[in-house]
Order: sequence, then structure tokens, then C-alpha cells
Amino acid sequence: MARISGILIGLAALGLATFTQAQTWPSRPIRLIVPNASGSATDTMARLLANDLSKALGQNVYVENVLGPSGITGHQTAAKAEPDGHTLLFTNTSGLAGNPVTFKTLPYDPVRDFTAVAMVCNLGPQMVSVNKDTPYKSMAELIAYGKANPGKLSYAVDATVGAAIFAGRLIAQRAKIEMAEVSYRGASQMALDAAAGRVPVMISSIAVANPFLETGQLRALAVTSESRFPGLPDLPSVSEVVPGVIVDGWFVVVAPKGVPDAVVRRVNKEIAVFLEGPDIQKRLIAIGLATAGAGTPESTGAFIARQQERWRVFAKELNIEPQ
Repeated sequence: MARISGILIGLAALGLATFTQAQTWPSRPIRLIVPNASGSATDTMARLLANDLSKALGQNVYVENVLGPSGITGHQTAAKAEPDGHTLLFTNTSGLAGNPVTFKTLPYDPVRDFTAVAMVCNLGPQMVSVNKDTPYKSMAELIAYGKANPGKLSYAVDATVGAAIFAGRLIAQRAKIEMAEVSYRGASQMALDAAAGRVPVMISSIAVANPFLETGQLRALAVTSESRFPGLPDLPSVSEVVPGVIVDGWFVVVAPKGVPDAVVRRVNKEIAVFLEGPDIQKRLIAIGLATAGAGTPESTGAFIARQQERWRVFAKELNIEPQ
């Protein structure tokens, strides 16, 4: 009996400590880990959010770019951080859904190591664009060309972006055409080569293609979202021509497992307010992103789980073996 009483007292003390911790949070600056380089779409969005959260929470929220292949180092760092609410992770499709199907082992567990906090962007499609001198003006024409000229079509892709890789391979698989994948280790040289015509087709984020679309060096054919992108209503989705090719990038905020629930819900609330700001939708669309709001921690977790399953299905279809 005494032992049971001791356990109950211990649990009560733990609960009180967690409650007190949540009440005094944040007690120091908050680190928002970004597993991508400065200037990337992930980084740009994270900095917009960090600036707003700093004002709302009364503590500086600073972005820390923790770099490493495929964002693995950043996720590992966040997973091992103290779960006191002073470290958050701003992550994306690759880190939570792409990496688990492309790597045999990871130094973090996308499911067990994190607590979902909030959605930020649920719509960040890849764009299929082509050099201005190519003969195809639509996805249908591109596919027809590929079928009539087997082995002559190639496309540029940033090998660090899982969504782009999967999108390109799914298009080739489901359209039944041969397309050689030309991999780059970053977006800058890839976009320059596509604009110069060294590679006829490019699959990238809208933000990467935009400067070259504006100068007329590239021509947009389609986006890989399930529906048309809000900022480009006249541009079809790939799935209108090739059913089932739906590869959306997305951004979420997660925390190390064990963060007090009160902290999770406070951050969720402030992110929701941020996303409802009068200019945020326009700013997001300008960089090729869109949002339906923060949702709840529960709905965010369910969204991540659905996306992880979708990527497992894609990997199986494409015979992608974890390396």
C-alpha cells in the first residue's frame, strides 16, 4: 500500500511539475530548427513564422538551420532536444514521409520521436516546366512526344527534394513514357540549365521556376497538386492528364515527444492566428505555397500519418528500395 501511495505521489508531483513548466513557458528564447539551407522554401516560411511567434509569445523565436543530407541531421537534433517547449522543428514532406521510404535506417523515428503541433502549409506542389524552345505546350503534348520518341526525353530534378523525385518517376510510370532523370544537388544550377535548354524539362517547386517563367525562358505545363493551385487557376494539375500523380509538398511544426500538452496547444493557437493574417495567403502564394490553416495537433498528426502511408504506396509502385 505504501508503495502504491509513493507511486501516486510521484505521478502527482510529475504532473504538477509539467503544469508549472507549461505555466512559465516560454522562459527563454525558442529555437526553431529548420533542416534545410537558408533561402530554401522551408527556411523562408519558417522565418516568416518565427518573426510572428516572437511577438505573440514575448520571447525571441530564432531559426537555426541544422544542415545535413536529406534533412536528417536537423530531425535528429530536434528529436534529441529537451522536450520543454524551447525547441521546435519546422519540417516538410521529405523529413517525415520521404526519408522513411528512402533510407533503411534513420537516427530518428518520424512517428515515435515527435509530437505534431500544427499544419503550416498543406499545399506546396511541384511544377512541371519546360524550356521555351521545346515543341510541347501542354502535359498531353509532352506525353505524346515521349511516346513517339522513346528515350529522347529527359528532365531535371533536385536530388535533395524527395517530392520532385517521386513526381518525375510517377509521371513516367503512369504515363508509360521513358524519361531520363538528370539529378542536381541543388536548385540553382538545375534551373539555369533548364532555362538554357540543356535539359528540356524541369520538375521543381513553383518558387524555383518562377523567375524563369517571368522572363519567358521557361513555360509552365502543370502542377502536381490534387487540384489546381490557387495562385495559378489556369494551370492544370498533372492528375487531369495522368490520373493519380498527386505529390504535394507540405510544412508542419512538430516538437520533441514529451512536450507539455499546454505548450503544444499554445503554439498551435498562435500559428493559427499567424495563418489567418491579412497578407499571409498572398505571401504564401507568391512563393508557391497555400494553407488551409493550422488545424489541431490531432488533425495535423492524422495528416502526417496519411501522407506517410501515401509515400509508402508510391515507393512500392516505383520499386524504390531503401538505401
